[in-house]
Amino acid sequence: MTRRILHVLGSPHLGGAESMCLHLAREQLRRGHDVHVHCFEAGAASAKAQELGIPLSLQNVTTYSRKARWGALAHGLKRTLQTHPPDLVHSHVPITNLICHRVAPSLKIPWVATAHGSWRLFAYAPQTVDKPWLKPFLLVRHAIGDRITLRSAAGVAAISEYVKRELRQIGVPEKKMMVVHDGLPTNAHPLTRAAGRSALGLPDDALIIGSLGFFSPVKGFDLLIHAFAKLATDRPKLMLLIAGGDVFGHDEHRQELIELIEHYGLAARIQLLGALDPKAGFLAALDIFVVASRSEGLSLSLVEAMQHGKPSIVSSAGGSLEAARPEREALVFRSGDVDDLVQNLERLLSSETLRTGLGHAAQERAATYLTIGRCADDYDNFYTAFESS
Repeated sequence: MTRRILHVLGSPHLGGAESMCLHLAREQLRRGHDVHVHCFEAGAASAKAQELGIPLSLQNVTTYSRKARWGALAHGLKRTLQTHPPDLVHSHVPITNLICHRVAPSLKIPWVATAHGSWRLFAYAPQTVDKPWLKPFLLVRHAIGDRITLRSAAGVAAISEYVKRELRQIGVPEKKMMVVHDGLPTNAHPLTRAAGRSALGLPDDALIIGSLGFFSPVKGFDLLIHAFAKLATDRPKLMLLIAGGDVFGHDEHRQELIELIEHYGLAARIQLLGALDPKAGFLAALDIFVVASRSEGLSLSLVEAMQHGKPSIVSSAGGSLEAARPEREALVFRSGDVDDLVQNLERLLSSETLRTGLGHAAQERAATYLTIGRCADDYDNFYTAFESS
C-alpha cells in the first residue's frame, strides 16, 4: 500500500530526530510512497533534504516577532497541506507536534508523531548552563506540552521502550503508542581503524575513547571527562575524542568542558573536535564508543559506531541499551555515576578479547536489526494501526 506522507520538521539543525526523519523519508520514497517534507526554517536539515532529493516545502519565519511566529508557522503548514494534500501527517519534534495539534484536526487529516526523546532532556538544555532557574521551567513546560499535543495525535511512535515509559508517566495513553526503534541505511564500506586514524592524524598505538553529539549538558560529556581523568595517569597512551557542535549558537557548555579539561591538565590528551561527519574517519579511529547521556531516546551515533564494529559503554538512562544490549553488544553504567563508568571503561580497556567480541556483535546487530529497512517496515505497520483513528 502506497501513501502520500507529509513529514514535518521544525528545527534547522541536523540532529538525531531530523536525521532519522530524512532517512525514513528517503526510504519511503524508494518504496514508492509520495513523500514530502515541510521545514519550518532553512538550515542544515533542509539542505540535507535537498541533497537527498526529498521534495521540500520551506518556510521563513525568522523575520516575525515571537508572538506572530506561531500563527505564521500554522499558516505555512496549512498552505502546504492544501497544496500537497497527504493521506497522513507525521511530525517529529515538540514544536511540530504543537503546530500539527493546532492545524491537522481542522483539515481532518490523520496526524501521527514520533517521540525521539523524553521531555526530561529539556532540563539539560545548553541555555540552562548559566541560567539554572530555567531547568524546572523547561522541564514542566515540555512535560505539559507533550501531554497535551501527543494525547491529541492519532498515534505516537516512541523510539524506545524508555521513551514510551516516560510518555506514559505524563498521561499519554498506552493504546496510542507503539515502539519503533530507529534504524540507519547500511554503511557498506566503513573505514578501517588505520584509515580513520590517518585521516585525523592520530597515533596508531593510542587507545582512543570517543563520543559524538551536540555540546549540551544532557550528553554527559563532563561525566566522561571526569572518568577519563581517573584513568589517565596509569594509561599514558589513552586519549579521549569528543566530536560535536553547539546548539543554536549556545557555546556555554563547550566552554565549561574546555575549562574542565584544563583543570585536569589534559588538553594534550582530550580533544573537542567540533562538528564532524562520523563516516569521515572519526568513528573508525576509535577503540571504544561511549554514550554518557543523562537522557537519550536512542543514540543514532551509537548505531553508526556499531556499524563500524565498535564496542560501547552506554548510560542506563535511555533507550541506547535497547540498541546495544547489556553484555551482548555493550556494557552499561549507572547514569551519572562516574565511578561506575570508570569501572566499565577499565573492563574494556583491559581486555582486547572483550572489545573484539562486543564489537563483532554490535556490527552484526547493526546489519540485521538496526536498519532503515526494518525501521520503515515498522512505520508501515504503525501507520496502518493509527491512520484511521
